[in-house]
Amino acid sequence: MKGSSKPTIYLIDGLNFIRTFLAGNGYINEDNLTSELISWLDDLGSQKLYGSEFQLILDGTYRKVGPTVTSCVHAIFTEEMTADEVILEQAQYYKEYSKRAVVVTSDRELAQKVRLVGIKSVSCDKFFNAFSD
Repeated sequence: MKGSSKPTIYLIDGLNFIRTFLAGNGYINEDNLTSELISWLDDLGSQKLYGSEFQLILDGTYRKVGPTVTSCVHAIFTEEMTADEVILEQAQYYKEYSKRAVVVTSDRELAQKVRLVGIKSVSCDKFFNAFSD
């Protein structure tokens, strides 16, 4: 994945990112990983992807994961809908209003749905590897 210099809204499938890519083979506390992911995204938004915003969509109710809102990251806990439903709804909204958006997920079914809407998707590992040092 090649990063864009244009400000972009990244819709990130939070638990998918953590469970399929960050957690690896061993069990690590998901709340700690969520906090680390928020911090990494905040750094990314203030350095390499300046002007972009990151919506980290997480299944379930609010959990203590540290700050959930930074200058460029907004962690959203889905209580009544699934993260996939929220991401798809947001993708449709951004497409309708011609906003530049990318969905970050390793969920093939979700990736296919957002591509049908006309929004680009990228896997979690490709996204991470494109911007990690």
